[in-house]
Amino acid sequence: MAHVEVDLRVQHYDDLLLSQTDDAHLYLQRGELHGENRHWELAWRDFQSALKNTHDDNLRLDIWFYMGRMRLQSGMPDEAKILLSKVIALDPRYKSARLNLARTYLALEEYDLATDEMDSFMSLLNRPTPDQFIERAMMAKSIEIEGLSKAIEGLNDGIERLGPIVTLIELLVDSYLEQDETQLALSAIERLPGSVKALPRWQLKKGDIYYLQMSFVDAQAAYQNGLNTINTMPTHRQLMPAVQALKNQLEGKLIY
Repeated sequence: MAHVEVDLRVQHYDDLLLSQTDDAHLYLQRGELHGENRHWELAWRDFQSALKNTHDDNLRLDIWFYMGRMRLQSGMPDEAKILLSKVIALDPRYKSARLNLARTYLALEEYDLATDEMDSFMSLLNRPTPDQFIERAMMAKSIEIEGLSKAIEGLNDGIERLGPIVTLIELLVDSYLEQDETQLALSAIERLPGSVKALPRWQLKKGDIYYLQMSFVDAQAAYQNGLNTINTMPTHRQLMPAVQALKNQLEGKLIY
């Protein structure tokens, strides 16, 4: 259904271009639609036509950006790198170009450059999103030797700026555990609001970390806390498959 809708919009631009053959904006917009349909060559031809029909520097920047992004999407990161770098050289504050260049470096397995470019992109934002902090952390984790530390630094920055977002805390905990920093992992969980860290899944996580520390009494207490919370839930919630699976895990770890 989505393809049909895009095809109808392409037809609309086809009709307009019959009488407006030198309108760069129309070529650019149709090229974007061809890109949505993964018709890469048609998109490329439209972008080239758009370039030929404009001397507007700002519009040319946009066209080069769309060409670069399309090359990345179509599996040609080397060409994407050239085009997106050109945009940034002319306008260092072109946010979308910086984000896509970071993703291009990731596709090229140039993880240091990807992380640095993601940092540059995020520095242009008033308030980066949790997903952007997570994307940056995943880029950093791919760097050899110091990558995990860079990921942790970025996640802590995200939590400082946005608050204890669960997805950020979760990745931070797992990153500390990759470093065998169990106490820091527990400290990260403690940054969650009380009502969140009391949830069974976080009690399960705490219990597993306590076991890694060989703090067996604390581990058993955490598992029991999680199980007690489930047992006080309304029956219909206890019967939910996800809750049942969590209950089975907790019961399996308890020593009676």
